[in-house]
Amino acid sequence: MRVVLKIGGSVLGALGTSATWLQELHRLLDEGHQCLLVHGGGAVISQTLAAVGEPVQFVDGQRVTTAAGLVAVVRVLCGEVNKDLVAWLTAERIAAVGISGADGSLLTAVPFSAELDRVGRIVAVDATLLKTLWQAGFVPVVAPVAADGAGGLLNCNGDYAAAEVAGGVEAHALVFYTDSGGLRQVAADAGTIAPRVARAEIGQWIDSGRASAGMIPKLRAAARALESGVGRVRIGTFFDQAGQSTEFYG
Repeated sequence: MRVVLKIGGSVLGALGTSATWLQELHRLLDEGHQCLLVHGGGAVISQTLAAVGEPVQFVDGQRVTTAAGLVAVVRVLCGEVNKDLVAWLTAERIAAVGISGADGSLLTAVPFSAELDRVGRIVAVDATLLKTLWQAGFVPVVAPVAADGAGGLLNCNGDYAAAEVAGGVEAHALVFYTDSGGLRQVAADAGTIAPRVARAEIGQWIDSGRASAGMIPKLRAAARALESGVGRVRIGTFFDQAGQSTEFYG
């Protein structure tokens, strides 16, 4: 089974051997599954942009990225966050290799919109490099930066990148790990997580405002992954034992 794990910046902020996603990654690897990670870096990016005087702005959960801000985003995502994560996984006896979406033509993107500036919408996935790393026994760790096809780079939302990669490798499962569990029917109430949500219902969650901010790209990415043939899509955890995750279907 091929499994794509999306690790958000908030989850990465609490690295430790007790991290749920790490325990699940160990279990999946022990069972012989092919796994890859797509990571974000939200908090570190925001801190870095603020330090250099770049605005920290979001539209529908996606970070506005100026040309100047892109320099910092690439440095943080492909350098600091990616390599720190690889080093930590290596210490956990996981054979990890860090790459970006620009490596091996993995991700090609075009500008998402003028409003988001140097943010990319992924239009092509070439899974050759990922499959090569799997065959060699490695766990790819992907920073969501894509090539623009003209010698430049674009910042991509990690959730969207994970969905496109999952579709490109014909993954059996995609899991968006969060530190707050699955999709809540009442945002402030952790006891209202919806256990299952149909793809046809995702638009209603967004339009009604029940899903907002960073949950919007997760829901849209979940829908995209299902459309691409990914068999199982979850927000929360993979091995959900406490009813704290949401599974998407249809």
